[in-house]
Amino acid sequence: MEPLTSDPERTRASLLQRVRNLGDQQSWNQFVELYGPIILRYLRRMGVADPTDRDLAQEVLTLVMQRIGTFEYDPQRGRFRAWLWKITRNRASRHFTESARQPAAAGGSGHQIRVSQVPDDACPDAWVEDEWQKRRLEVAIQRVRPKVQETTWQSFALRFFDGLSNDQIARRLGISTASVYTNICRVVRRLRKAVEETEDE
Repeated sequence: MEPLTSDPERTRASLLQRVRNLGDQQSWNQFVELYGPIILRYLRRMGVADPTDRDLAQEVLTLVMQRIGTFEYDPQRGRFRAWLWKITRNRASRHFTESARQPAAAGGSGHQIRVSQVPDDACPDAWVEDEWQKRRLEVAIQRVRPKVQETTWQSFALRFFDGLSNDQIARRLGISTASVYTNICRVVRRLRKAVEETEDE
């Protein structure tokens, strides 16, 4: 069976073009839905704790809103995610610098050193790409699950999340093995399409 996620190098720049229009609330909502959790993951990876991470994520989104008009997508020079990573890293670094100046601040210089060791010229490693692909799949699942029947979804979930065989799923759900296969294929097809529709860069 083909992977659910598409080629990570594929670029669909329409969302990034639309969010340049600050009056396009629908596009900004879509942007926040897609990239907000990624920003939180970046911050948590650098050691920013809850609830500060959520406050900083909002600040990063505000910075993106202010600067998106200057971002020029060029696949030869780097991805949008690298640009977003750099903005997030810089904001986290500033947060730890400010915290270190306060006598009883949590975090201190240890976190500042940790942030300073994270590369700032590009996505730090395969982790950023993996997290992005996970987020695309999460959004696809949120969109697809309400649109399929429960038995159809359970066939897929029991196979991919629980690792049951088609025969085991058929016995558990009281349907034929052929129906299990059909259900799984139907969900995979919908998820693949939803992932493709998730605006990537």
